Amino acid sequence: MNKNAQLQTADQTLKGAVIALGSYIAHKYNVDPQIIALSIPVVSAIMAWISTRLGNPHTACLFVEKEQPKK
Repeated sequence: MNKNAQLQTADQTLKGAVIALGSYIAHKYNVDPQIIALSIPVVSAIMAWISTRLGNPHTACLFVEKEQPKK
């Protein structure tokens, strides 16, 4: 497996863990299940947007380095 594929897998695993942890905490604090379900796509979109700003904008991955502009 190439390095970018491994980094992409790690990135998606981390994002999934963040969503799962947030859902678990919300459930423990008796947040309405509909609110939890509606917040998952919003949180996913926010994390993807952050990934395009901090990481590679083409893959929305935090761990893959940004491509340098060609001269």
